[in-house]
Amino acid sequence: MGNQDLQLEIVTPENVLLSATVKEVEVPGICGRFTILKDHAPIISALGSGSIRVKSLDDVESTYECQSGYIECSDNKLSILLS
Repeated sequence: MGNQDLQLEIVTPENVLLSATVKEVEVPGICGRFTILKDHAPIISALGSGSIRVKSLDDVESTYECQSGYIECSDNKLSILLS
């Protein structure tokens, strides 16, 4: 397992909604909700409608609404592309 923190970027076609180091991210996958933590196995998944819950390093939670999109995680770099 690496020592690198989880780097999150949430982007839309228009702009970057969030670029931050985070503790965990919970997303609405098309087959159900799931959580990404530091050192998660590589994954690419489609997202369904729902909320994205982000927990910062100091445990502050924020949410972002999602209609559809994709998530990719590899080497503690997490990208969420909202459409």
